[in-house]
Amino acid sequence: MPPVWTDLAGAAALVKDGDLVALGGHTRQAPMALIRELIRQGRRDLGLITVPTGGLNVDLALGAGAVSRVHFAQVSLEEYGMAPNFRRAVEQGRLTLREYP
Repeated sequence: MPPVWTDLAGAAALVKDGDLVALGGHTRQAPMALIRELIRQGRRDLGLITVPTGGLNVDLALGAGAVSRVHFAQVSLEEYGMAPNFRRAVEQGRLTLREYP
């Protein structure tokens, strides 16, 4: 398969509702523009794999209602504490979780 080169909207359009998406970075080099575009395009029921950990990227997607499952080792805002949308979703039982200690 030849490489696919596209703009941000085109890249986000490749992600369909229910897809499992791996996110790199954390607070540095996290694909925030892609997350915002997925939210703008109305994606739902996404699964996120956080590599190595998740932060604002995961929390933003959760707050927008785009995520139903998360594979993670940690989701936090580092020195700022727990990611509030992640914490709320876990406490309310709205997520399917797979934790990797």
